[in-house]
Amino acid sequence: MSNGPDLSSLHVISATGIPVGVSHGAIHLAPSLSLARGRVHEIMGDSADVFALIAAGALEGPVFWTGLSRDVESLAPTGVQAFLDPARLVLTIGLNRGEVLWAAEQALRARCAACVVIELHDGPDLKESRRLQIAAEESGAVGLFVLHGRASTSAAETRWQCDAIPGGGWVWICTKCKRGMPGAWRASWKGRQHAPDLVPLAATASA
Repeated sequence: MSNGPDLSSLHVISATGIPVGVSHGAIHLAPSLSLARGRVHEIMGDSADVFALIAAGALEGPVFWTGLSRDVESLAPTGVQAFLDPARLVLTIGLNRGEVLWAAEQALRARCAACVVIELHDGPDLKESRRLQIAAEESGAVGLFVLHGRASTSAAETRWQCDAIPGGGWVWICTKCKRGMPGAWRASWKGRQHAPDLVPLAATASA
């Protein structure tokens, strides 16, 4: 934003979500905000799906979106296309939580997916998240858990609370970061050919 601070000074954002020693690199959502590849991340809030679409849109290749029918079938092409070419989406519907997690793990292991989005009601536990974390590490893909309920203790690299704000845009709060500093940012969308516009908030989130 024209009235925002110099993004080069936002060193805290650049550290968020990038684990040390990972060779897969990162998704660059904006000049100073990245998410580690080869890792799984958790997203919560009323705009969690938007965060997932923006992250997936920053990558090239197929995007596997898995979940129960009530979640996956609610994706509208007209809404998706603002952030991501709908032709890149591979939708997978599971009959239960176990099938959703199994399909997501297979997609991550297949090495053909740039990103795998997993819609769940409650967050994965340590055992569930570790299996998908291992699969993501092997392939270098990004796993994004979109959670509609509560989060649990998990192996996820980061956890985000994403909510819409009046007047447009969102607040993205990183509440967990295994190798970096949590924080809070206001984001607005410039379009598919541009990165999100980010401004740090005065208050940072606690770990």
